[in-house]
Amino acid sequence: MANFFKNLTQSFGEGLAEASTKISIDSQRQSEINKLETQIKEIEIKLEKQYTLLGQLVADNLRKAESISKEAVAKLFNPIEKLDGEKLETLEKIKELKAKQAEQDKAEDLLRIKKEVEAELKKLEELKSLEVIDEEEFEIAQVKLNKKVNNFEKLYSLKIAFERGLINEEEYTKRKASLE
Repeated sequence: MANFFKNLTQSFGEGLAEASTKISIDSQRQSEINKLETQIKEIEIKLEKQYTLLGQLVADNLRKAESISKEAVAKLFNPIEKLDGEKLETLEKIKELKAKQAEQDKAEDLLRIKKEVEAELKKLEELKSLEVIDEEEFEIAQVKLNKKVNNFEKLYSLKIAFERGLINEEEYTKRKASLE
């Protein structure tokens, strides 16, 4: 009995440490994304200023009925090109961070499903050893459980499609049932 509580405490501690680590990593990643999104807003403000200056140059020259020199336009447009490049680079960094997060979430889902399947398989083996179920029932249940792991990619993609509103709940439920 003492061993049971020791194992339970150890499992609880490991789970708590794992959750704490995940929260810390998620928090760092979200903090970095927020920082990058703030940079995007700052770049957009700078871009707006440059567009305003460019517009003022054009308006002033039109009022005076003068032609606009290429050098004056280039002087105002070069910073716009630079800022556009910075914005694209920052957006790409955000995209990469979100992709890493999605991959991590996917891996965690797969690990969770594998643990659930393993736990269910242990229960089935115990039921079989107690002769509550026979070999055929065991094998059928085993195949059904393993389908969750084997069809993980399809189930995960289906979940994403449902969350994005690409398929309705009825279609999601129907397709999920056929994969599980």
